[in-house]
Amino acid sequence: MADCGATRRRAAHLAAAVAFCGIFQARAADLPLRAAAPIEGVKVCNVAGMTGFVLPGSDVCFKISGYVDAQVLAGNLTKQYGLVFTGVPGESPVTLQELSPVSARDWTGFTTRAQVNLDAREMTAYGVLRGYAEMLFTNGSGFEAPFNGAILNLAYVQFAGLTAGRAPSFFSYLAGGETWYDFYSPDRVTSNQPDLLAYTATFGNGFSATLSFEDQSGANVNNPINGGFNNAYYGMIYPDVVAVARVDQSWGSAQLSAVAHNTRAIGVSGDTINLWGGAALAGATVNLPSVGPGDRLAAQLVYSRAALGYSGIPNTPLSLFDQGFNINGNGAIFQLTDALNYNPFSWSTPTTWSAAGFFEHHISPEFSFAPEVSFASVRYSESPPMISDNAVSFLGGVIAHWDPAPHLDFQFALMYQATRQATPTSYVGPTPFRPFNSGLAGSLQIVRDY
Repeated sequence: MADCGATRRRAAHLAAAVAFCGIFQARAADLPLRAAAPIEGVKVCNVAGMTGFVLPGSDVCFKISGYVDAQVLAGNLTKQYGLVFTGVPGESPVTLQELSPVSARDWTGFTTRAQVNLDAREMTAYGVLRGYAEMLFTNGSGFEAPFNGAILNLAYVQFAGLTAGRAPSFFSYLAGGETWYDFYSPDRVTSNQPDLLAYTATFGNGFSATLSFEDQSGANVNNPINGGFNNAYYGMIYPDVVAVARVDQSWGSAQLSAVAHNTRAIGVSGDTINLWGGAALAGATVNLPSVGPGDRLAAQLVYSRAALGYSGIPNTPLSLFDQGFNINGNGAIFQLTDALNYNPFSWSTPTTWSAAGFFEHHISPEFSFAPEVSFASVRYSESPPMISDNAVSFLGGVIAHWDPAPHLDFQFALMYQATRQATPTSYVGPTPFRPFNSGLAGSLQIVRDY
């Protein structure tokens, strides 16, 4: 499993020392300062590779870390359209209707984040007992405006192979990629993490296997179709079941993942469905120290059926009406759902493929960059004539880092997306159907971690 405290930003850990400085008064001239004495009862500790400090009266090793992130974003905007019925809903032909006009949308935006991580570890007869929590505070407005407020990003307990709580999904591998904007990759690692209960067995030499039962609510995809029609989801009976085989060695890592995902809903026609879908992932990372210290090449391939949340497609949306295939909300919105229904006794489900990869290269200790590419396709089975039944999309870009001082990172990122979708069989004018959309988005981030 990927480092459960990881975010998309590189994080340097807190120095393991606690000291204080005495303050001395001087009359007319400055007096030299004497070295501060260590605080009695506080000592440095190291548990399972984590360096922290021990509070008086405790055997637990603590660590506090986090970051402050200031971000400026911008992107190009084009007209935004959605499919709507021309007459009787669910039966009549469809046409394009302009949604939010360009003049009402933001081209630029600002986002500020602060995150505090708390890690507590202790050695026991069964190995390391760990408690970990991340609290994320976000404020922003304009282009790619985030949810403003505080969230409990992560909070879990690990003990003797067990992981319980809000933790990164064991299904994910590359997470959202290297930039701030997720590429086509399942990302329940750096965002939208599930509540889960999992057991990991380790076999030595870096090999491990995991069985995880995960909250499915964040993996359900139920976007509106044709002017606002969508399913009504029933309550969860079965969690998502994830199985993983993984190896981590000096050369890099590799992972095979599979998930079973249950959908229970009532469709537009009033029909109900209780459907099992799923997804499979294969990924690998190769370290390239001969090219440069810290360099690596990583790639993965994902297949899903009736489990769009694990395809990596819906993870990219940030803008209004952006459902994965429409960067900045541009063009004709290709709407996504785990299963859709207009006609009685007829359900349509999506099958997807996605591929993603990146290359991280360090030019020097101060400069590095990471180009990334991804591709995704989706096709609905037995699709009704009033929807676009398939689409393909490319999404890629590059992020560059400049680290002029320890724990300070300037990040420059640019992303481009191009999507082509099929014209619905029952489409009529007068607006010509727009099968192609594209867009650019960029950001500047200044990150101070600690």
